[in-house]
Amino acid sequence: MSLHGLPDPETLVGIANNLRTAKYVQLAAFTILIYDHLLTFPLEFDRVWKQKFSGATLLFLLNRYITPLQFIHCHRRRVPLIIHKPPHLKSGSAFHHPKWTGKTCDDFVLFEGATSGALASICELIMILRVYGLYLRSNRILGFLMSLWLVQVIVQSKGVSMGFAVKFPPGPAFVGCILTGPSNWFAAIWVIALMGDSVIFFLTVWRVRQYLSSPESLPILHIILRDGTMYFLAIFLMNLVNVLMFFFAWADLKFLVAPFSAIMTCVLLSRLVLNLRAAPSSNMPSSMALTRPKEGLVFAAIATRVVDTFVEDFETAEDYDSISSDNEDGGSHHHHDSSSSEV
Repeated sequence: MSLHGLPDPETLVGIANNLRTAKYVQLAAFTILIYDHLLTFPLEFDRVWKQKFSGATLLFLLNRYITPLQFIHCHRRRVPLIIHKPPHLKSGSAFHHPKWTGKTCDDFVLFEGATSGALASICELIMILRVYGLYLRSNRILGFLMSLWLVQVIVQSKGVSMGFAVKFPPGPAFVGCILTGPSNWFAAIWVIALMGDSVIFFLTVWRVRQYLSSPESLPILHIILRDGTMYFLAIFLMNLVNVLMFFFAWADLKFLVAPFSAIMTCVLLSRLVLNLRAAPSSNMPSSMALTRPKEGLVFAAIATRVVDTFVEDFETAEDYDSISSDNEDGGSHHHHDSSSSEV
């Protein structure tokens, strides 16, 4: 709610409570993020840092570390360099310093919204890579998903650019920079995210559904479906809450859940990647493969390494036919070089 006059005491109490709630939500989300980082760092060291570095590794690390750095940067006692800093403001937190008002606060909320949107786009790219690998590096699938991703980036950029900071009454109890906006572009930010996540989830389920009932079904398929389902349900519900909050909540509460959903996206995606890279520990023989002639798709157990791009871990039917021919001609068992799944 944008306030230009002096509200009645009851309204002031409500505004102060809403502001405090927003700060508590951000603090709780950041605490979850740091706790999860500490909890999973041994897994990260073993499954990411010890593996070959690639573009997908870079995306993972950006999501993993830019998110906490962004929140630390927003709460530390310095003003981001890209934000207009008046002479009277040399330091301070955007959520606690009474001097954070006007242009400085407006610039800050745009900075926070833009970085959150960029991180969400990185998460979406990682999910697109998973689907791209499942569909044997299909250019049609990649083109479709990247087009949807581009639309999402454009909508998010447009929505954030129209935002501004909530105008609070003067006084020490009303300190904080909270993003809001009058445009339905803000609702479109989460609606387009709902669409993108739904499409990715549908494509994932559609691709692996027929293999799950097979007695030879590989654990990696269950990992992909299990983690993908939990990720989709959690992110879908949070984005849905964001949409409902935008339409029905006060202006100072419209973005209440947005920081929490951004944090949880980072946490869940990190878990998703780490779980997928743990597939080699399932004690499967490296020669085992699952084939379905109708689809011509081969999932090799050696592919459960899921390193680097998440794409080279899935082989084509032509690759498998070539292996079968070699076995028939040479009468010997053919072993894949595990390095072939690395870029």
